[in-house]
Amino acid sequence: MVPPTTAIADVLQLRGLTGWLSPPLRAIHRSLGLLGKARTVQLAPGPGEHGLDPLHALMDEDLEGRVIVVAGAQAAAGAVWDEILTRAALARGAAGLLVEGGVRDVNAFRDLGLPVWALYEATAGPGPDVHVASVGQPVEIAGVLVDESTSIVMDGSGVVALPSTEVFADSYMYADAEEDVVSALRDGASLAEAHRFKDDMVAKLRRSP
Repeated sequence: MVPPTTAIADVLQLRGLTGWLSPPLRAIHRSLGLLGKARTVQLAPGPGEHGLDPLHALMDEDLEGRVIVVAGAQAAAGAVWDEILTRAALARGAAGLLVEGGVRDVNAFRDLGLPVWALYEATAGPGPDVHVASVGQPVEIAGVLVDESTSIVMDGSGVVALPSTEVFADSYMYADAEEDVVSALRDGASLAEAHRFKDDMVAKLRRSP
């Protein structure tokens, strides 16, 4: 069980940090909370020497528990990911997919159970003028650095990239405080009365070193 991405993002904000990737990424197929290590791919404009072959070759690796992160995919004319790659990735154990660009065959994500966040849906394929610039190297999405040691948290509300899971402890407490607010409201408390649970937690986290 991982903390909600909303709680993680709020705790990061309180610390003056970033890490959330949504936006710009939006949910194509949402999931319950999951945690996986990033497997990074950088795309770039132009046909390149090998096109998208290195991305396809990645589907033959052990991807158990990995979240595939494809940066720079907006360089493609259309979708860089489809049902074929979805089936191949799941067969190798992939836990999720982030694409800074277009995807298609979105019903397959739901039917096969692959959580996917991307910039947009596309009808056409990638076209010839995009290539894999690197695999396994650091990439950047929305100003957030992602490398192969990055922990990716995905759930129904968003996606967060973390250099470590150290933030989880505070995020659990923050999420519990929000639940206390909701419970108090259900019991008839005013918003001002109920919100003290969250206010107290925010004050506590701000005092933390």
